[in-house]
Amino acid sequence: KLAKKLDGAKVAIIRQASEAGQLFGSVAARDIAAEAAKVSGIAVERSMVLINQNFKLIGLFPVVVALHPEVKVTITINIARSIE
Repeated sequence: KLAKKLDGAKVAIIRQASEAGQLFGSVAARDIAAEAAKVSGIAVERSMVLINQNFKLIGLFPVVVALHPEVKVTITINIARSIE
């Protein structure tokens, strides 16, 4: 049930960035987990977000979330400068 609720979700993360699209800082698993939990209403922990390194550019990125060792879903994060 939780996988159906979270699979394919789009999560927007707002960060400050340069004109070239380089972030002033980065987006880590902790940030993605917090925003995914807000959007879906499901408790998503940092350890569930499977990324190799932090994101340092604006754009759309697919991220795998492991709700259980056998249940994995993909969400799309949108790292942007503003809500628009």
